[in-house]
Amino acid sequence: MKKEIKKSFILLLVLVSILSAASPAFTVATNPVMPTVIYETKNSKHLSSGVEYSNILKFTTKGWWNINVLRVNLKDKYTEVKGLFSKKGISNREKVSTMVKDSGALGGINGDFFEYNPIPHSLGALINDGDMISSPMSKDYALPAFVLDENNNPSLNYFNKKLAAVSSATNSEVILSAVNKASEKYEEIMLYNRHWGQKSIGNKLFNDMIEVVVENDVVTDVRVGQEAVNIPEDGYILTGRGRVKDTLLNNFHVGDTVELKLSAVPDYTDLDLDKIKFAIGGGSRIVENGKTINSNLNIKGDNPRTGLGITQDGNELLMVTIDGRDTSFKGVSQEVFSQIMKDLGAYNALVLDGGGSTTMAVRALDEQTPTVVNKPSDGTERKVVDGVGVFSNPPQGTLAYLTVTTDDSNMFPETTRKFSVKGYDQYYNPIAIDQSLVKYTVSGIDGTFNGNVLKANSSGTGKVTASYNGITGTYDIKVLGKVMDITTDLTSFSLDINSQKNLSVFHGKDKDGYKAIIYPEDLNFTVIGNIGYVEKGIFYSNSNGGKGAITAKLGEGVENILVSIGGKGVLVESFDNMENFSSSTSPETTKGSIASSDEAKEGNKSLSLQYDFTLGENTRAAYVNFIQNGGNGRVLDGTPSKLGLWVYGDENGGWLRGNIVDKTGKSINIDFSKSIDWSGWQYVTADIPQGIEYPVTLKKIYIVEVDSPTKYSGEILLDGLSAVYPPSQSGSLVLPASSTLKDDKNVAVKKEANGYTLGITAVPQKLNELVGYAATDKIKGKMNNFNTGIYLGGTTQEFQNGLKNSNIINVSSGYKPYKLNNLLIIKADSSKGGLRASNSEQWLWLKNDLENSQEKNIILVLPTPVFGNGGFTDKLEANLLHDTLKAVEEKGKNIWVLQGGSQNSTDLNDGIRYIEFDSREAKNPQDIYNIMIGEFTVNGDNITYQIKPAFEKPAVK
Repeated sequence: MKKEIKKSFILLLVLVSILSAASPAFTVATNPVMPTVIYETKNSKHLSSGVEYSNILKFTTKGWWNINVLRVNLKDKYTEVKGLFSKKGISNREKVSTMVKDSGALGGINGDFFEYNPIPHSLGALINDGDMISSPMSKDYALPAFVLDENNNPSLNYFNKKLAAVSSATNSEVILSAVNKASEKYEEIMLYNRHWGQKSIGNKLFNDMIEVVVENDVVTDVRVGQEAVNIPEDGYILTGRGRVKDTLLNNFHVGDTVELKLSAVPDYTDLDLDKIKFAIGGGSRIVENGKTINSNLNIKGDNPRTGLGITQDGNELLMVTIDGRDTSFKGVSQEVFSQIMKDLGAYNALVLDGGGSTTMAVRALDEQTPTVVNKPSDGTERKVVDGVGVFSNPPQGTLAYLTVTTDDSNMFPETTRKFSVKGYDQYYNPIAIDQSLVKYTVSGIDGTFNGNVLKANSSGTGKVTASYNGITGTYDIKVLGKVMDITTDLTSFSLDINSQKNLSVFHGKDKDGYKAIIYPEDLNFTVIGNIGYVEKGIFYSNSNGGKGAITAKLGEGVENILVSIGGKGVLVESFDNMENFSSSTSPETTKGSIASSDEAKEGNKSLSLQYDFTLGENTRAAYVNFIQNGGNGRVLDGTPSKLGLWVYGDENGGWLRGNIVDKTGKSINIDFSKSIDWSGWQYVTADIPQGIEYPVTLKKIYIVEVDSPTKYSGEILLDGLSAVYPPSQSGSLVLPASSTLKDDKNVAVKKEANGYTLGITAVPQKLNELVGYAATDKIKGKMNNFNTGIYLGGTTQEFQNGLKNSNIINVSSGYKPYKLNNLLIIKADSSKGGLRASNSEQWLWLKNDLENSQEKNIILVLPTPVFGNGGFTDKLEANLLHDTLKAVEEKGKNIWVLQGGSQNSTDLNDGIRYIEFDSREAKNPQDIYNIMIGEFTVNGDNITYQIKPAFEKPAVK
């Protein structure tokens, strides 16, 4: 490799050393100390006969590992591994998911480390079927590569390369520095072929750049300082300047024939370039013959990682990612990643580019669009230079198996569930299924099928069996108890007259708090007010307008949805005065401007918003900012339910949005149109969401494009902005009471002779000083009535001196189980945002105590809530705790979670009772009425409770 390429790579190594503390090359690493695994799940599915995808989720004492694996059978004759790069050329960075889709791959991961400047290019090799897409580095500076020969034998190796061109003019061998890579100064000769992109470098970097155009082995042009030219499909371009100027001009002339000599031979092999099926550069060998090593680069710290592994027999390739830099997924060191690769079966392994580049996208054979299955640390996919793809091209077989699916495995009696099946052959190719010929049956419960729709008539656990052409598939279902409560996210909506709206999805709960989806067609609807009707889960408004409600009922569940039909539009802005607006764009590379237009829909003028989304990456937006009277935004009078706007479209498909801010300062984006796909004037509306605090201020209206590959420019016109106000209501609506889940354990029960009581409360510090009297004495007096007292946040020694509880449990820190009669109380510490963050060993203790518990009733006490405001910062850990407790509850235990927090509330969820007590510091005397005492009575196996205020608020006459 010539001087400038060497310089560029040396600079990279220096940066890696400074920023990432790169380890010296060829170091044998000791096996890392691995964290203890608390919990693990593995979900796998075959993408084809030779490819299996697995997601492995591990919760360890160091945090979560989200591991995604593509396991490739290299001996499967229908499976192939190839390099991925942008269809626009390797000089164009692209998302992994886009490369997978464009290439038709089943799945792929990001590839080699790469440079951004002066033009993106990979550091190492990329070879497909003997075709050098990007050349290896010189041996002196080489990084290892994954190599697959023509017989699908894999290896990790270093390349010896020779790149040269011989002209008929001199018969001299001209050494080339690299193929399809960029250079800092271009004082060496670079070769660019059709894989680089459509155009050559030209004079965009240097005005004295020399380009020798070779087509069909003949020089067709010699260009100096000219604009970029199309790269020949059957040729290439030799590029350089400065100290290689004379070499190029003296050796290559128009009409000369050129012999190209490209060689890349892996160490200790006799593989010619044409015998290399696939090769890609990496950063370091991290497993060698089953041992952890660091051969080259080692990006220190816990980071997202991507790697390739080879099994000992050489029959399988492992394509692996692990996520990091996330609230749940922290990433791992290179040494730990090495051990993970070994645990997955790798005998040799190579680390690829990681960090924000780490991405895996997967597509099943019956899917058109790949899915990103990991969680990229940048929040979205980073565009990369290349990747590794796996392909499958099996023959079409015969139906071998069925999969049965539905939208919820839980359901209620007297409700329905829709099922469907997919068919696959022995190679996992999709097989077309005539859904009308599928026969469904159900066992284990009383239920009937009408086509593919099951109606359940009894509670219990059942199995649905689908049969088609002698092949069967099954699906397990659980029919819960009677519906006791109904909820929906659609608590209210506005609608125009003579319009319709789908009533979305409803959820129900049984008496134990177990949830399931309820289809709208299974509910009984009543419309209150002469506003319309409901049919098959769709509400149809009439021409009357006004306010009303829809009531949904099933079992004991009742839910009301407030409805406003029609409304009055009030003009807010005519766009006649341009002094009321300013323009801006994001990012800076995006161009945009506003101007007055004589093309008006209403009034005399409209506003023209011109934008250019052809430059820049990721999301691009052009804004119209409202600055009336020098202010920041337009305050809207009253309580509008939506905004209306006339828009002259340009058919480019831009997303038209607005931004409003409510009284509290909360910023909310609203949607006028997901796609401006029309030409001419069209009226669009944007709903103002329910629950905001009025008045609201309109800050801006803007057009945005979020898809990076989509480039366009255009102009739209805006006119007649109006605020739409809901119709007035004469009189008040009389609605049935909405249902709430009533807990049958929340009752007053007397303690029996051998019974047991406990109380729980939070005693604010300095309460007596705040209220001016000995308020804590009253709390103490009430708590002394219980056998055991639990104190969230702990208590002072002075307070404890007067306590008479036989057991006092202060909940602030530490872990400790208490066994009292047929009751197990577990005090744990979540004060640092969760159990693991506070002390990871708590998880091991908790699992052991739960598994070995003989008690019928288990109470877990925490200083902070699991969910909601102030809950676990790691939401995955919160869900895992719930699932862990749920598994114990399903074995016949009663589970309670008593927790400090910012409110007093109870929630019965999947049989687990979450009871939150306001344990905040008291800041004014009125806060004394937020202090609650939980009173629990244990009689044998039965436990009941009541939540009562410690201080009764005085009645107001």
